[in-house]
Amino acid sequence: MGLLSGFGGRRPDWYRGTEQTRGLHFQGAVELVRLLDRLTRRPRWPRRDLPLPIVHLKHPAGVASPVDALANRPATTRGSRVAFARVDGGGNDPRGLRPVLDDAVAQLAGKVRGVSPLRFPHYALVVWLLELRVPAEVGADDEERAIAHEFRNHLRHRIRLGSGPTGQEVRATGWDIAQDFPWWIRLVIALTPRIGLALTAMLWRPATWVGQQPVAGRSGLGLYRLARAFVKEEPADAHPDDVRHLLVQAFLEDLRRSHRRWTPWGTGRRRTGHPWLLVEGVGDATAGEELVEAIGRARNTAAETVSGRRWWRVDHLSRLDPLLVVTAGEWSGPEDVRGVHPADAPAGYRDWLALLARSGNWVLRFDVDPRVPAPGVAGALSQVEPLRLRRAVTAPLVLTLFAASLAGVPLLNHARCDVWWSPSMRSPLVRVGADCVGVSADPLRDFVPDGLPAEIRADLGDVYGRIMATNAKAAAKPDVVTVVFLSILTPSTANSYQALVEELRGVWVAQNTSSIPIKVLLANGGEGPGGQGLEFGGIAADKIIALAADDPSVVAVTGLTISTNSAKTAIRRLGGNALPVVGILTSADDMAEVNEYYYQVGPNNRREARVAAFYADRHLGIGKVSIFYSGDPSDRYSQNLAEDANTAFAERGIEVTRYEKYRVTTEDGVPPFTLGQSACSDEPGHAVFYAGRAQYLPDFLHGMNSKCQSSTPPVISGDSGSRFVLDGRMAEFPNVRLDYMSFANPSAWTDCAKVPFYKYYLDVFGGTCATMRDGRSAAGHDAVQVIAEGVRQVRRTDPEAPVRPGLLAEISNIRAENAIQGATGVIGFGTNSRVPVDKAILVLRGNADRSSTPLLLCGELPFRTELIASLVQPSDCPEDR
Repeated sequence: MGLLSGFGGRRPDWYRGTEQTRGLHFQGAVELVRLLDRLTRRPRWPRRDLPLPIVHLKHPAGVASPVDALANRPATTRGSRVAFARVDGGGNDPRGLRPVLDDAVAQLAGKVRGVSPLRFPHYALVVWLLELRVPAEVGADDEERAIAHEFRNHLRHRIRLGSGPTGQEVRATGWDIAQDFPWWIRLVIALTPRIGLALTAMLWRPATWVGQQPVAGRSGLGLYRLARAFVKEEPADAHPDDVRHLLVQAFLEDLRRSHRRWTPWGTGRRRTGHPWLLVEGVGDATAGEELVEAIGRARNTAAETVSGRRWWRVDHLSRLDPLLVVTAGEWSGPEDVRGVHPADAPAGYRDWLALLARSGNWVLRFDVDPRVPAPGVAGALSQVEPLRLRRAVTAPLVLTLFAASLAGVPLLNHARCDVWWSPSMRSPLVRVGADCVGVSADPLRDFVPDGLPAEIRADLGDVYGRIMATNAKAAAKPDVVTVVFLSILTPSTANSYQALVEELRGVWVAQNTSSIPIKVLLANGGEGPGGQGLEFGGIAADKIIALAADDPSVVAVTGLTISTNSAKTAIRRLGGNALPVVGILTSADDMAEVNEYYYQVGPNNRREARVAAFYADRHLGIGKVSIFYSGDPSDRYSQNLAEDANTAFAERGIEVTRYEKYRVTTEDGVPPFTLGQSACSDEPGHAVFYAGRAQYLPDFLHGMNSKCQSSTPPVISGDSGSRFVLDGRMAEFPNVRLDYMSFANPSAWTDCAKVPFYKYYLDVFGGTCATMRDGRSAAGHDAVQVIAEGVRQVRRTDPEAPVRPGLLAEISNIRAENAIQGATGVIGFGTNSRVPVDKAILVLRGNADRSSTPLLLCGELPFRTELIASLVQPSDCPEDR
């Protein structure tokens, strides 16, 4: 198959018949070929590079040279091609090795498929120096000008390479000298030769290298002074050894530079094979022998330039050249040095490598004799596969990675909710669906979606901007603490956004009025499908924990305005990492039982249900009640409030006639509308307690309106009903009486501006007490106030003490006996409870104009003398003690 492919296939094989490989018909030829293949393959990693020997094949006179067969080996390489040159070293030219080197450079500079051609700028400069002639009549003042003009004339001969005397026809070789000079040098020299020569000497690395080489016992002359030395002293005649050494050094330096791969530029990474130099006819007193000796001397000289020692003892990669030299010559006689048998080629190379450091001998000799019968060698050679090199993947890989980064980095940063060009490897945010979940110091960018109504966008942007401005002022103070506000910052409805604005305004008021410098970072837990709320609280908690690990100023977390399983997960993870959490409006009983790191400023469902039962008994005279709640198993608030209400009404002697849940999605139960239709009752003293969520209350009441007509019972709702009233939905149900539980509310006072918190709020954000019907801002203020009081107590004895380790204990010390006065009422925690004792609860009646009429207060509010006259707390209100 190999023979056929050599004659008729697409890719010619290296083996083209017995006649072509006759010079390799000796025992061990296969081992020799495979050693050369191994030396040709360039290791992928630079640290694995090894010295390349000068392989000398000694053969008897009158037989075919092994070079005839070996020359076809690099010419038919698979994968990346190998540059190679085949020269005749058997002559004895008076010009020495220059013609041989010229021929080798011309061939190696040819085009090689898959990689850029080799360039020889160092060698080209030395050639110019050797050919430099200045007329004798040129004076010293004009020498530099004449040298510069000779430099320009030299480059104008684009295909010219020779070493004959002046006036002699120069042999053309096909090597384009000009291609080895950068375009800017060619341009400047063509316009202003003297400036071009000066710039070349100063700025071009090959010119600097040539100018530093030792010639005639001197070194470091610089290119121009060296050129003058070549003109006046003619070192080519006076010091031929130095000139020969300079030529070979320049030749090898060009190969080193072209194969470098430790810099980001250049094509060395694409050269996966070492170039070959095949030299025939090497013998005594020949140009080939002179070339071998010169290469060995140049390599040893390069080795000794590192700390005065041979480079492979210091760093065997520092001055390697990539040239694989294969020479062939006849035996010179019986006294000739014996070489390695080709069958022992691998072992011979290892032995040579082990002795190289001490001997400095770069020649690895093999004795080959095709005259000795070697049956089967020709057949074995025909089965040797072509030389295969790995393909250069570094450059395509880099380009692929670069292209992937151009597309992937923006996508990655988009997934991390970061700016598209961000180089950061970590992000406190992650995109889940359309929401950015996690912590942000720039909520204006991360938590303000495009579809918000203009009015809400303005209010939200205003409060975000105020928080960020206060953060900037607080960050400049050494005793600053950081509080993370974790909530649903990307809800699905405009009304929910308005509620968020109120909470954030309250947080900002506490931040701006506290004596403790406080930074507030915003963390979004996402709403989740179906409006479940804080669906991704666990993810947000993990981001907060990572932030706290890097920033010791992070002392606590607040927010958590909804009671869900995901909110409990967030509390569990934050508490597990010793981060105190102070909830704002969470009310499910088991929220405060997750771990000891959680506290809240609002009452729990147990107290809310007891107040509702008290109100139904004492003020409405209710004897029977139907309790309806959400069937969503993840809604801890609704189910827990229904359970507490069932207990509280029973304790008051009120009969619970129905206890049913409505279906939200696929849970058990009936739709809210159907449940409302079944809630009708003509029986006096019967009421409905709605423990569900505000978003399903309209459906429930529509069901009642469609069926009950004149038999609509009064409805008592949990605190979730406040959003229904504030959204103006009561106007749709004029025949429904809705009383609902609420935390502190501005409507409790005849003039809420008499309360310091509300006065500050109205002065900054505008409005009146009549337009401010939501107590969320006061609850947000009180939560931050609790954290600030804890920080103050930690620093009371030691202002320099770290806050986070001692904050939990100081918050727990805020007891009923030393309670703090909040805008939502007195806040003092029980001995075995992390919920405020006897926290104030209002019962209000919803009106069609979005206002509410206060009916009952249980608990203590500040500025009691300013409360509305009818809002007097009964002495027998339920108490937590």
